[in-house]
Amino acid sequence: MAAAIRCVERTGVRAVSLEDVAGEAGVSRTTIYRYFPGGRPQLVSETATWEVGRFWRRLALAVADLPTLEDRLVAGLVIGTKLIRKSRIMANLMDPDLDELVSALHPSESLVHQVIRDYLRDLLEEEAAAGRLRDGVEPSEAADYVTRMILSYLGSPAGWDLTDRDQTRELVRTQILAGIVTTTPA
Repeated sequence: MAAAIRCVERTGVRAVSLEDVAGEAGVSRTTIYRYFPGGRPQLVSETATWEVGRFWRRLALAVADLPTLEDRLVAGLVIGTKLIRKSRIMANLMDPDLDELVSALHPSESLVHQVIRDYLRDLLEEEAAAGRLRDGVEPSEAADYVTRMILSYLGSPAGWDLTDRDQTRELVRTQILAGIVTTTPA
């Protein structure tokens, strides 16, 4: 799959063949078929899902030791934006050449949303236990909202410079957490 990613980044999804991937990986086309019996469509689908999983795993590791929910969201958005911009695949998911890749990701969309939502729910339950959620805020519903906001802003920052920590912190405080947490530091 790493070889497939390198090929896609070099030539685009449409131009990639199993022969290209096999050559990049240093294996035979037959070996590729052993791992991906569905051929190119299976390779593209599984590689797309794998790349998205790697992206979210990197973010989770990068923010794991940060002390507050706000700090984690800010760092996650900043780092996520930078990772997206470095990856031809992640940065250009709207490129018509990547339609096949976007289609391949569609089945895993709800799983990605669920994983992020569950992660955030756990963090919000910790905030609730510490008395830092507004009255009436249900951690599961708030997690769903925050997940949607994060995915939305990563996909379309709407005028916010998500590589700038100060701007991103302002976004997190005023647009994402304002109605959820009891207070946000000034």
